[in-house]
Formats: sequence, structure tokens, C-alpha cells
Amino acid sequence: MRLIGIIAGIIVAVLIWQGISFYHDITDHPEQLEEKAIARAESEAVIKDVNKAIQYHGTSHAYVVLQGSDKNGEQVYVFVPNKDQPLVSKKVEEGVSAETVKQKLADDFSPKEIIAIKPGIEINQEKKQVLVWEATFIDTDNRYTFAYYYFSKGDYWRSRSIKQS
Repeated sequence: MRLIGIIAGIIVAVLIWQGISFYHDITDHPEQLEEKAIARAESEAVIKDVNKAIQYHGTSHAYVVLQGSDKNGEQVYVFVPNKDQPLVSKKVEEGVSAETVKQKLADDFSPKEIIAIKPGIEINQEKKQVLVWEATFIDTDNRYTFAYYYFSKGDYWRSRSIKQS
């Protein structure tokens, strides 16, 4: 009887230890992705100083988007894919600002609440990468909506809505 109690205690201790380990793996993961993305972008000499790291989970791939300055001191966005694919770098001045997208969003959709506006990469119908601004918001029908605007000109591309329960 005592042996069964010892075995049960060991099993419970292992389960608790594994649960804590699993929890730490899940909660630490975003920071690790950002650290790896920064290290990769710096090692490939694409960015020198990072001001901001944004996680972007597109419909086809996930990216960490870094905003900062390159070796010439120019402000850039660097799109670092989570897989072994080439980095994409764009000067900030080559695109519209998040504020411009926010204004276009207000004109196009009249959102109840804007949740986030962030740069990202999507794949178009021709299977080519498209740099976009993704605006996430709650629309007038109380749906969770993703609207995409082209990065370079700020023109509307497409949107998707999800009904909230």
C-alpha cells in the first residue's frame, strides 16, 4: 500500500513538473521568436537598431516585423519569416503610415473599435507576396474584421469578417 502511495506521488510530481514546463514553453515563445528575428536581421546586416518588434500571423505564414534603422540610418521595416525564407526589407518612406490606414479604415468601414493596425505580408491570387497593412477591428455589425490595405499606396485590398459569439 505504501509503495502505491509513493508511485502515485511520483506520478503527480512529474505531471505538475511537465505542466509547469509546458506553460513556460508557451508563454516564453513570443519573446524567443522576436529575439531570433532580431538576431537574424542584424546578422544579415538588414537592420542596425530595432525600435519595435511586431508579430504578424498572416493567412499563409507568420512573420516578426521589425521597425528600426538600417546601417545608413534610414527607417525600415524588416519582415522576418519564421521559416527559412529570405527577409523582406522596405523603407518606411516607401509605404503609407499606420495613421493613413486608420483614416482610410474610418472612411471605408466606420469601425466601432480599432484593435490593431500592423504591417505584414500576404499571398495574392497569383501566389506572389504582397506587403500590406492589416487593420483588425470590430465593425458596425459587431463582427471581428480584418481589412487589408496595400503597404505602398494604402489602397483597400480585401477584408474578412468573423461573427462573434
